[in-house]
Amino acid sequence: MDVIKYRKLYLCENWNDNCFKMVEYYVDSKEIRLNEVVSNDFQRNHPKVLCGEGYWITNEKLCLGYEMISKPEIYRPIFSHKRQRLLDKVNLNIINPYKFWNKLKLKYFMLLVKMYYKRIPIECIKYIVMYIN
Repeated sequence: MDVIKYRKLYLCENWNDNCFKMVEYYVDSKEIRLNEVVSNDFQRNHPKVLCGEGYWITNEKLCLGYEMISKPEIYRPIFSHKRQRLLDKVNLNIINPYKFWNKLKLKYFMLLVKMYYKRIPIECIKYIVMYIN
């Protein structure tokens, strides 16, 4: 999965249904001087960007993640390239990834049907399980 697909599927750009809002962090000039990142290239040197906690939106704003509009306690971090590389490595070590993920999806499908078949339609459960990977 790439960054654009992640944002479109899960975050505030998901098919014009903005369920999540961006958590913004405003960087002021004092903070730039305190962190000793004063240079023409200060954006790359900001501590939150270096540790993978955020990314730049504008010259003064960082995006630190996304929170759900209806339930602010639900928080999604920004896309992590490090996590994605680990997932890619896991998929490479699986002999037959297609068979592995289908078996896992079937297991979770059966579990969800058993637990929620009276409250959630089976078509919705199929749709939910489709995102396992």
